[in-house]
Order: sequence, then C-alpha cells, then structure tokens
Amino acid sequence: MKTAPSHLPPESKLWQRNLTSAMWKEYALHALLGILGCIPAFITLGIITVLIYETAIFFQEVPLWRFLTDTQWTPLFPNKTFGIMVLASGTLLTTAIAMTVAVPVGFLTAIYLSEYAPHRVRYLLKPFIETLSGIPTVVYGYFALLFVTPLLQKLIPNLAGFSPLSAGLVTGIMIAPIVSSMSEDAIQNVPKRLQEAAYALGFTKPEIITKIILPVAFPGIIASFTLAASRCLGETLIASIAAGQNPQFALNPLEAVSTMTAFIIQVSLGDIPINSLEFHTIFTVGTVIFLMTSILNTLSHLLVRRHRDLMLEVPIGSPEVNQEHLAINSRSDIAQYSPQKIPKFTHIFQPDFTKRHFLDRIFIILTVIPPLVLITVLGLLLFDVSQDGLSRLNWQFITSFASRNPEEAGIYVALAGTFWLLGLTAIFATPIGVGAAIYLEEYVPNNLFSQFLEINIANLAAMPSIIYGLLGLGIFVHGLGFLTGKYSLLSASLTLSVIALPTIIIATRSALRAVSHSLREGGTATGMTRWQVLWHLVLPSAMPGILTGIFLSLSRAIGETAPLIAVGASAFITFTPALSLEGLHSPFTALPVQIFNWVSRSQADFQQNAAAAIILLIGILFVMNISAIILRDCYSKKQA
Repeated sequence: MKTAPSHLPPESKLWQRNLTSAMWKEYALHALLGILGCIPAFITLGIITVLIYETAIFFQEVPLWRFLTDTQWTPLFPNKTFGIMVLASGTLLTTAIAMTVAVPVGFLTAIYLSEYAPHRVRYLLKPFIETLSGIPTVVYGYFALLFVTPLLQKLIPNLAGFSPLSAGLVTGIMIAPIVSSMSEDAIQNVPKRLQEAAYALGFTKPEIITKIILPVAFPGIIASFTLAASRCLGETLIASIAAGQNPQFALNPLEAVSTMTAFIIQVSLGDIPINSLEFHTIFTVGTVIFLMTSILNTLSHLLVRRHRDLMLEVPIGSPEVNQEHLAINSRSDIAQYSPQKIPKFTHIFQPDFTKRHFLDRIFIILTVIPPLVLITVLGLLLFDVSQDGLSRLNWQFITSFASRNPEEAGIYVALAGTFWLLGLTAIFATPIGVGAAIYLEEYVPNNLFSQFLEINIANLAAMPSIIYGLLGLGIFVHGLGFLTGKYSLLSASLTLSVIALPTIIIATRSALRAVSHSLREGGTATGMTRWQVLWHLVLPSAMPGILTGIFLSLSRAIGETAPLIAVGASAFITFTPALSLEGLHSPFTALPVQIFNWVSRSQADFQQNAAAAIILLIGILFVMNISAIILRDCYSKKQA
C-alpha cells in the first residue's frame, strides 16, 4: 500500500499559503466592517447620552411639573420661567400650517405623477419637484421673510412682519416633495393586476384610485405624512427667520411666535456660559424634539415595512375558473338567457356614465394643479433671489472679506470654509458610510438585530439637523475639545459627517441590493472569498448608485446651517484656515451661516448680499448634482 507523502509539493504549499492569507484578510475585513456597521448605533447612543446627561442636570434645578405647566417661557430673563408648552404651541402651529399645505399638494402630485402624467412629462417634472427638497432651508427662510410675508401682508393687513403663517406655508412647500415621493412609491408598488381587473369591471380612473389603489397603498401614504410631520417639527431655519422669536402661548397664525428649534438657535448665537442653566435648557428642548421626531420616524418606518409585507402577501389570482361558479354553465337553461328575455336598461346607465366621465375630468384637473403650484413656487423663489442678488454678484464680492459695511462685504472666507467643510466631510463620511452599508447589506443576516439597525438608520436619516448640532456641541466641541479645538473647523466637519452618514448608508445599501445575486454566486463558484466577490464584482456594479448617494448626501450636508451655528460658526472672520493642523483647529464660517447672518439684518444692502450668496450656494449644489449624474453615467458606460 502506498503511503501519503510526508510533505506537500511546493505548488500546494503556495496555494495553501495564499488561501490562509486570503482567509485572514477576510476575517480582518469582516471585523473592520463590523465596527463600521455599528457606528450608526454608536451615534444614536451618543445622541441619547448627551441629551439625557444635560437634561438630567436641567431637571435638578427645574422641577418637571413646572417645566410642563408654566405658561411662560423666559429662561434668558432674570425672572426665569420654563413652560415648554409655550414653545410647543408655536412649533405645533407652524407644523399644522405646513402639513395643511404639504399633505394635499404632495398627495395629489403623487397621484398625478404615478397615474396621469405621460412618461416624458413625468421624466421632466419629477426632478424639478424634487429640487425643492434639495434647496437649503436658509434659502427658504430668505424667501419666506422677504417675499412671502410682504405678499401676504397685502392680502392680510394685520399680519405681523414675523408670523407662523408665512413660515408654515413655505415649510409646507419644502416638505411637499417628501410626501409626493414616498406616496408615489407606495402607489407604484400596488400590483398592476388589481388595476387591470378593475378596468375589466368598468371602473373609471378615479374609481380605481379611490377604491383600489389608495386602500392598498394606505400604510405607505400615511408613512409619508408622518415623516413630513417629523421634518416640520424639526425645521429650524425657516422658523427662526420667518416665524419670529417671541415665545407666547397663542394659536393666532398672524402673530409672531417662537418654536423649539428657533430657541436653540437663539441661545447658540449668544454668549452663554457652558455650565449655566440656559446652556442645559437647549439640550432639554432638544430632548423634547428628539422624542417627538423619533416616535414619528419609527412609526413611519414600521408603516413602510408593513406596506412592503402586505404587497408581498397579495395573492395572485389563478386564470382557471370553476365552471360551477359561472352564471351560465353546462347545466344552465340557456333559454332563460335568450336575448328576447333580457330587459333593456341602456337608458338607465347613460346618465350615470356621463356623470362618472365628468368626475373623471374634474379629478384630472385637481391632480394637475398641485405640481404646477410647486413648479411656480420654485420659479418665484429663483426669480426673487436672482432679481435681488445678480446685481451684487461679481468678482469683488467673491474675493472680498467680511465687513460691517454691506457694500464692501464679501464671501471669500465663507466660500473657503464651505469647500473646507465639503472636503473634510467627504473624507470622514464616505469610507465609514460605504463600509457600514457593505456590512449591513452583505454580512448581517435578516434578524431582530438587523431590523433594529435598519430602524436606527432610518431614524438618523430623518433626524432634525439641530439634534446633530447638539450632538456636535456636546461631544466634538466639549467632550473632545482637546482634540478638535472646540469651536473649530474640525468639530464642524465631524458634525456634518454624522449628518451625511445615514444617507450614504441608505444609498449604498440600495445600490448593493440592486446587484444581481447570480453575480455573487458566480464569483463564489470560482473559489473567490466573500470580500473578493464584493471588491471585484459587486462594488464595481454598484458604483454608479454609490457615487450618486455620496454626492447627494454631501449636497445636503453642505447646505445645513443650524448644526454649524450650534457648534460655534462665526459670521465675521477675516482670514481663511491654513492647510495645517492649526487650520483645522481655527474658527470657521460657511456660506449658509453667512447667508443667515445677512438675512437676519434689517438693511436692504445686506439682504442683497444674502441673495447673491444664495445664488452662489445653489450654483455649487447644482454643480455637485450634475457631477453625480455625469460620474454615474460615465461609470455605467465603462462597466457596460
């Protein structure tokens, strides 16, 4: 009998070493991706820890009962009162007005885009409508204060210069695309066979929509409403600029009020000592916002999941029909169904058909008007900004430093700070977001833990930006201030990275999910490890979607204003950060912060400067979005 060789040939040893090396790399990458995948949970834990810690200190000095029952809110006055219901009433009033606008406009727009709009019209109209949700909120604040409010004052003479009516109307226009997009997705997911069956029964289009589509898509539509309400509750800049900062317990939409987010901005702009009661107050108010929006966001996510499960459970009808169930079968007496014995009631159906046809036309008109309203508002916003700012936008304005003289003031430092923040945010957020998405999509099985992580990421994506500002203030500015330089460029970029992270994760997961499983199976069949399959096959195929998600998330982050104000952005800096560690620790400003500062001033010249800066900011965001489309198309052609 032949015995086995005492040692392997050199080729076998080489193969064994390569396999061992590949497996160790697989384990190391798996561990690294696991750490990155847990970062969103750590972010949520950080938010909760900071808010609970600061809120607990607040309630050591202010009783909870007093916080809930006081009828005034004056924490910045010598006679301090802390009635949170005063701020809550202003927040809920502004939210109610916004939802009154957003729900019908967004809902009817979704019906038009999904059921009535021709393909070319939908292809052109949908990007314009979604542009509204991508415009920075500071631009909407400018539009609400300087265009909508004067227009409303002509119609309502007793309207104050700051009012929740103006802020609510503009906020409603801003969030209408959210309702439209999510509702349209819910409608599109309704099985087409249900509509075809309804057509076969003689239903008209409005009857199919109201009796078939909307009942089936109801959970997804309600989810769009709850997410929009969450966005309204957390809206900061529009409320701060247009609603006023007059805390009063009133439900009159014509008088100035103060919202919870506006109070946080008001305190952040002041010089408040770190361990003072006023400092702890903003975290307590942030905790209330966090609880309200988290409940709505979780409800929205659960409704979307329920809608998705319901769509999977819709039974597929069989084409086979039992003859016993037919009205006329082989055992029927055909004579009783002869044409002579069938009564003629044609005249009875004719008036009803005419009425139904007329209602169909009315329904079409009702669904066409809302998207036209959104496009009109977008045109008015761009026209108003261009009219005020184009004359001021020149090379001197771009290259000049900040000045108290509006004619000499420029945006050079703010522009440099914006590009600094954009680059640092991309460096921090991109690898973490893509790595976390790979781990969550490719390595984590579908269980309770993965569902928890999914809900957590959905909540983070819908979290008000001011909450991220409080997180940055508590952790990056004060907790890690010895590393970040406290109120510095590094603290701001880390805060924006946290904001961009959930969007990158969601977009990357969607891109990975779109890659065919047969590609993964083919790579595995050839002996490739999981990471080799991902690196050489899956990621190149998903790269167009990943790039689009990265650019869109950076666009959103760079347009944020509230978190930058919360972490100490300055509106008056006369130097640009140096390309060094000292530069990362230096004070900073950015275009959104500079715009907010100019809009808040009463001089018309400063407001013209704000309009010119808005044009430049929108131009930067437009270039980023176009670049994302070009890169996606080029990469897709390269892969093809």
